[in-house]
Amino acid sequence: LRICGTYTSSPRCFGLYVQNQKGEGPETLRSQCGLQQNCLGSQLALHVMGQEREWRTQGGLYLRQLSSIEAAKTALASGRVQAVLWERHLAFECVSSGEWVEIWQTTLPWSSALFVATRDAAYAKSKSIQSFVQWTRTCSEEFLEAEAAEAASQLLANTYRLSGVAVLAWLSSVRWWCRCEVLRSDLTEALRHLIFANLAQPGVAHPSKNLAKSFCDLLEATDIQGSPYLAEEHLGSKQHSGTNPMPLDEW
Repeated sequence: LRICGTYTSSPRCFGLYVQNQKGEGPETLRSQCGLQQNCLGSQLALHVMGQEREWRTQGGLYLRQLSSIEAAKTALASGRVQAVLWERHLAFECVSSGEWVEIWQTTLPWSSALFVATRDAAYAKSKSIQSFVQWTRTCSEEFLEAEAAEAASQLLANTYRLSGVAVLAWLSSVRWWCRCEVLRSDLTEALRHLIFANLAQPGVAHPSKNLAKSFCDLLEATDIQGSPYLAEEHLGSKQHSGTNPMPLDEW
């Protein structure tokens, strides 16, 4: 595969939830914790959160994979798990209703979605890929227009089961960049945490080696100072992440 650009430059945010404030404490780290099934982001968020809170010195979570937010709600209510790790925008209504209490939160310090294509397509159909990226940018702009509010709300309700204030909260947290550009630190940080979580082998080639170099630009953090690529506070976290699990050679 070849990396062709950045779709959404905003990061994915996760929270650790319990049923009440009494669940906050060292005992949580020796309890069953539910997380979304087959979700690599959840696994990485768990490791990032563990880095931030030094869980290795306090114990560890016992993980149970759950298929959906409904399954997570049932498991937490029944006591099958004592906590769940879930994306914050998906857990918004559970928190606002008082069903869940967020005790910790973390953010994956890289952009949440990139454009990729096969190597052959990136070579033979580079113009089409660039046109597609531009088209998604136009669509995202139209998606956010007031005239499209009803259709957008319906789409989010059907796809993610979000409604009302949850829709607004999610929309306010997402930045659609939709350009043939990728931030180097996004690739470096993602690989760094994959290696630390034993989800990638040390010595694996840096993802920038798989950039579609003929049309996708690799940016440094200084290239996006003052741009809407990401919020100022997130830019700070990318430049100096507090979750630095292990030193890697300069790429």
